[in-house]
Amino acid sequence: MSLIRLLFRSHRAFIALALLLSLVSAAIGVAMIGYVDRLLAQVGDVRGLAGFAALLVALFVFGSAAQLAMSTLGHKVVYRLRQTMVKRVLDTDVERLEAVGLARILATLNGDINTITLAFASLPSVVYGMTLTLGGFAYLAWLSLPLFAACALMIAVAVGCSVALMARTRREARLARDMEDHLYRHYQAVVEGRKELALNRDRARSVYEHEFEPDARRSRDHEIRTDIYNGLNQNWINTILLATIGLAFFLVGYLGWASPGTAATFAFALMFLRTPMAGMVGSVPSLIAGSVALAKVDSLQLAPHREGFGHDDAALPADWSRLQLRGAAYRYAAATPEEPGFGVGPIDLSLRRGELLFVIGGNGSGKSTLMRVLSGLYRPQQGALWLDDTEIDAARTPALRRLFATVFSDFHLFNRVLGPDGGHLGDERALALLTRLELAHKVSIGAGVLSDTRLSQGQRKRLALLLAWAEQRPILLLDEWAADQDPGFRRFFYEQLLPELRAAGKTIVAVSHDDRYFHLADRVLKLDGGQLAEYDGDSAVGGRTAHAPAQALG
Repeated sequence: MSLIRLLFRSHRAFIALALLLSLVSAAIGVAMIGYVDRLLAQVGDVRGLAGFAALLVALFVFGSAAQLAMSTLGHKVVYRLRQTMVKRVLDTDVERLEAVGLARILATLNGDINTITLAFASLPSVVYGMTLTLGGFAYLAWLSLPLFAACALMIAVAVGCSVALMARTRREARLARDMEDHLYRHYQAVVEGRKELALNRDRARSVYEHEFEPDARRSRDHEIRTDIYNGLNQNWINTILLATIGLAFFLVGYLGWASPGTAATFAFALMFLRTPMAGMVGSVPSLIAGSVALAKVDSLQLAPHREGFGHDDAALPADWSRLQLRGAAYRYAAATPEEPGFGVGPIDLSLRRGELLFVIGGNGSGKSTLMRVLSGLYRPQQGALWLDDTEIDAARTPALRRLFATVFSDFHLFNRVLGPDGGHLGDERALALLTRLELAHKVSIGAGVLSDTRLSQGQRKRLALLLAWAEQRPILLLDEWAADQDPGFRRFFYEQLLPELRAAGKTIVAVSHDDRYFHLADRVLKLDGGQLAEYDGDSAVGGRTAHAPAQALG
């Protein structure tokens, strides 16, 4: 609900205008009921037609203005929702985003935002219909209270049945929305696994028939049931309104509760009110879907919205000399209760400023997790990070992250080159880096934007290194960067680029498997089963573990 409150605050004046126009339009509609009743009582008197014409003009003007206001409001809400949700994703910790998963996030950004917007845009129509209905009912109660009470009782019973149908509609809408998360996971698998699926049509058939198709069928069935219950609801209300007209004539004709003229007015008013009441009932699916979508947004547990990207966190000393992990440990949640999740640590590590450190280890040993903990992307669940004598708590974590430029093994390649503090690096400097990375013949740069990123994986890694290099941050993390380079450029990377970066004052932590270049590092540490130790040149982990920094790490 905080999202709705945010939208109300952002568009308070416009929402008030749209609601006011809807209320005025509804009031004019109620006035027309009474005015038509007077005209029926004064058949032949054309003087009243001028007032009727004025009401028609007013209804057109205010009705059109209300519709335009609602339409504009809808577009404004879409824009604001997209702003808010993307900013919340950007402000949410990596741990939480990874726990939520890409499919759920995309389903919210693509589907839930539009669904909430449709529900939000239907609110003025609901207010209009409700105001017109309540005004019409008040007029009918003024005409004949007993007759109105009987009709209202019948409508109340119908509304009770309608509520039950709406509950079923909401349940099916919620189940249909749950299936959207599954479908987005299938879309992601089909797109990201396109090469494997193109080569293996048996796997493609399996993915389609055994994974995608059953979920798509369940989603279809829930959507059909949602529409069925909603259709039954709309027709039920419409039928009851017509039956109420019959009840009014019965009570007048057989029991004499009111005059025939009053019965005719009741019939006319109820026929007139069918449209706004049908509109209200017709808005129910949008409101239900919006409620379900809002619950989905809240279930992501993203960071609360805040404006701007200012660095209002606690500062860290600029002249630091050592970054340390002291008893730091991190463990992933277990897939099943019987099996403990994989963990790294506890680890004691001291990284000196200006040091070139290699980290080695087998697949699944925890190297990438260590990089995430060291850079502040993951908060240690045990122990802490220290920068000299300053402990890195939650308030200082954003400042710690600003010390790092990274190229992770699962990196994303952006096409805009940014200099220090997000400024413009300058095309000449960027071109010099491109030339140094042997990419000037492949990629050009203009206004800080790379002309093309559709290159081989090794060349894309070079571009990612260029982006990290351009940021000019003091610590550079490279996660198996050289793995996709050809032998010649790999040698160039280890023997020339890394020494150049270290000479420029960079502190470098590189995950590597290239033992022929280990002698170039100041230290080589090995991870095995989540435990860190000094590498002694053998295949086995050395006996002295990294939680004895004075002896093992120095």
